[in-house]
Amino acid sequence: MENSSPIILAIDQGSGSTKALAINLKGEVLAQAEVKIETTFPQPGWVEQDPEEIWRSVIAASLQITKAHKISAVGLSIQRESVLFWDRTTGTALTNVITWQDRRASDLAEKSAKNAARAKEITGLELDSMFSALKAQWLLENQNLNGEICIGTIDSWIAFKLGAGHIIESGSASRTQLLDIKTGQWSQELLDLFKIDIKTLPKVCSSDEKHLCTNMKELGLTNDVPLSGIMGDSHAALFAHKGWISGNFKATFGTGTSLMGLTETNPQTIAWSLGEKITRAAEANILSSGSTLVWLAQLLDTTPDELAKVTWAANTTGPVFMRIGRFKVPSVSQGQSPAFVPNKAMRIIDGNDITIIATGTLVSRAVAAAHLLKSEGISARVINLSTVSPLDTTEILLAAKETKAIITAEESVTRGGVGGAIAEFVVQNHPVAMKLLGTDTFAPTGSVSYLLEHYGLTADSIVASARELLKHGK
Repeated sequence: MENSSPIILAIDQGSGSTKALAINLKGEVLAQAEVKIETTFPQPGWVEQDPEEIWRSVIAASLQITKAHKISAVGLSIQRESVLFWDRTTGTALTNVITWQDRRASDLAEKSAKNAARAKEITGLELDSMFSALKAQWLLENQNLNGEICIGTIDSWIAFKLGAGHIIESGSASRTQLLDIKTGQWSQELLDLFKIDIKTLPKVCSSDEKHLCTNMKELGLTNDVPLSGIMGDSHAALFAHKGWISGNFKATFGTGTSLMGLTETNPQTIAWSLGEKITRAAEANILSSGSTLVWLAQLLDTTPDELAKVTWAANTTGPVFMRIGRFKVPSVSQGQSPAFVPNKAMRIIDGNDITIIATGTLVSRAVAAAHLLKSEGISARVINLSTVSPLDTTEILLAAKETKAIITAEESVTRGGVGGAIAEFVVQNHPVAMKLLGTDTFAPTGSVSYLLEHYGLTADSIVASARELLKHGK
């Protein structure tokens, strides 16, 4: 079979690993290899990778394929939006890869908010630090860089290391927020906005352009084997699932999630370009999906595979809920959530008539109740209590002194629960009218909404309790 069908080396450079596959023209996978890569978090909101490690992983994964198969062409798919700088002369990386998940440039996005509408008009993208432009601007402003600089995404970096020159595929370029989505070329207006010199940027190429490289020996190949196709990973997935057919959308679940389908009405990205023809698409993204499972597995001292076994063991077609003890839970996407202080109650809404202290899934119900009470002229304070041991007595004492009554809302009041602990403290230190809402047992299997409504733990029930307490007063 190998002798009768050309074999393609398909390289997928993703956020968690580099994969290499030998594929024949029938789409059959003849062999595959994977090399994991490390991600580091130097500061909250910073997400980086080592560009040289990425390059080594491309070599290592590819050599496992090329040593056993005669390759006719190479195809490349890559993680998008991630950006790095390197020296044009030496090919040495000058920065780490600032990945698509990195949020360090959020402040720059806020400072440029007045330009957001124009940036979206040109690129189709909301102004956001997920995209390469703000990351590149941040690097230029914060790194002392000398020499002839190349700015590029992962496809640019790998192509440069292979000897294809300083290039970028059009779909990948559209995710930098520097490309005019209508013309498929760099926008000088945006380059001026982000303070980026066009001389530092790669040449924009079509997705199917063939590149003869000068360093294919690194992959165990000769230089007459072309780099014949480049796409962003999400774009490649859409193409592979017949995304060129009108009405077809795809959802991919990797480190993050991408929903994409072709459109010429308010597109957000270039899906691909074949020759001179540019095809555009709409896309929605979730920053953390697969990475959330890894995070949760680490939190529970297990593996994603074990979490999957728990899910299958539940033998249900609906969602599976796992009860986790109250302890510090870090943010999945660092830098986007309010700072979490262990054992500290968080005052979400301030008010001076009544306090609602809630835990877990009841917090959102407490917030909804506060808004309903506000429409009735009642000012409700909402406190999210993360732990009862130790109890944050400072916020509770302030609530007892500054408001007329306290309601506690929790899923379970077994052994007294949060409400019992708070009531005991209040009685001893500053008595105030209280009502404890909760069930007398841990909830059985079912959706959270169903269970809370089944036991009467709704925003309306919290509002009714507030009215009752305030009617009787202290």
